[in-house]
Amino acid sequence: MKYSSGWVYEGNWYDDQWEGEGYEWYVNGNIYRGMFHRGKAHGRGTYTWANGESYSGDWSKGLKHGKGRWKGVNGDTYIGEWKEGKANGKGTHIWSNGDKYKGDWLDFLKEGKGTDVFSNGDTYSGEYKKGWPDGWGEYSWDNGATYVGEWKNGLKHGKGHWTKGD
Repeated sequence: MKYSSGWVYEGNWYDDQWEGEGYEWYVNGNIYRGMFHRGKAHGRGTYTWANGESYSGDWSKGLKHGKGRWKGVNGDTYIGEWKEGKANGKGTHIWSNGDKYKGDWLDFLKEGKGTDVFSNGDTYSGEYKKGWPDGWGEYSWDNGATYVGEWKNGLKHGKGHWTKGD
């Protein structure tokens, strides 16, 4: 069905609502292909934005929900769990510069336990709060130096042990 605005839906209908497999094309060039329930993306599907960004995975009531893969226009990628449209649960984010984080997420922020591997060879493994190292963790620099101990808001804070590198 093509609406007067130019927006298009092709697929199954039930009780005057989109139901089952379908295709939605927006005037701005965004496209959704996948499953619908009661007129909203629900089940497996892929949404591609006109700018090249995409999400492929599970949907619930029109929101990313379950497991899926998001790819940004700059090459960033997130593969993992989603809840109500946000990265929540276990997941891996790979940035276009090669940095990688694998661990727990809450509302798009690192939260809980996880590991960062930076493109320069440094690593951090430990606890995160609101996107920052916070709690107990270990940072290893490419030159062999390490800090094992407490962190707060992304800074070394409290008890810890520093080992000098090369």
